[in-house]
Amino acid sequence: MNSPVSHNSLITKSSNNKQLGAILSEAGLISAQQIEVALRDQLRNPEMRIGELLALRGWIKQETADFFVEQWQELVKQEAKKPLVYYFRQAALLDEAQIEEILAEKSKRTEKVRFHHVAIQMGLVKQQTVDFFIKNLLIYGNGKKYSRKSSFATPYELLKNYIRGETNFQRSQLKKIKLNYVTLKEVNLSHSNLAGAQLQQANLNNSSFKQADLSNANLEKALLKEVNFESACLNQANLTDAHLEGSNFKDASLREADLRDGYFVNGCFQGADLRDAKLQGANFQGATYDSQTCFDPGFDPTIRGMELV
Repeated sequence: MNSPVSHNSLITKSSNNKQLGAILSEAGLISAQQIEVALRDQLRNPEMRIGELLALRGWIKQETADFFVEQWQELVKQEAKKPLVYYFRQAALLDEAQIEEILAEKSKRTEKVRFHHVAIQMGLVKQQTVDFFIKNLLIYGNGKKYSRKSSFATPYELLKNYIRGETNFQRSQLKKIKLNYVTLKEVNLSHSNLAGAQLQQANLNNSSFKQADLSNANLEKALLKEVNFESACLNQANLTDAHLEGSNFKDASLREADLRDGYFVNGCFQGADLRDAKLQGANFQGATYDSQTCFDPGFDPTIRGMELV
């Protein structure tokens, strides 16, 4: 792995300077897995833009990509704002038929309800997409300070750097990042904040999360073979049915973590805290523990095939 330095290139830029992939990701219009595929497509087709590749795969409309490339920055800067429906139409997120359908439904309601609330309830627009437009156009655009922190890296920024060959992402701010199903093998995310991160079925084999915060993270069915979790916080993390053969949990906290049906063969749990963890069906054959390892009263690690060192 690279030398231990903070990975500053992942810090989120202002809305006006973000690349298209980062904008589409933050707006909830593409997933991390789709970003990964499109970025790899771009390696094979460097003459093509990311928006074209996403549109070719049918994940967004070309008009949506063009909207964010050609109009977005100017719309954010404009003082005079229009109703959200105008921007959704311009971005090709709603067509005329859908708008008429939403308006018809809205007119049937006895209570007063906003257009975008009905659109969300009808499944035509995501809540994340609405929040993105409100934040950037109606809150920032009116000169008001938005209270939510935006210093966290986006899936697009992280994956783009990884596909370019970078693996050292120490001390990254990745709280609640969504990286389900992606591949990030042999990366160094030590000392990083991944609290609440979505890493379901991600391939993170041979990576380092030393002293990282993974509390409440979802790692269900993730590939985590020979991963270093030394001194990491995995409290209330979901590791059900994850593959963690040979992984190192030395001095890690796994309190209330869900380890059911996980594969922990030959892992290291010396000094780890597993109190209140769910361990049903987990395979600990050959895993090691010591006198400092904390288990619930009555739990016998030797019956589960663990070895005292």
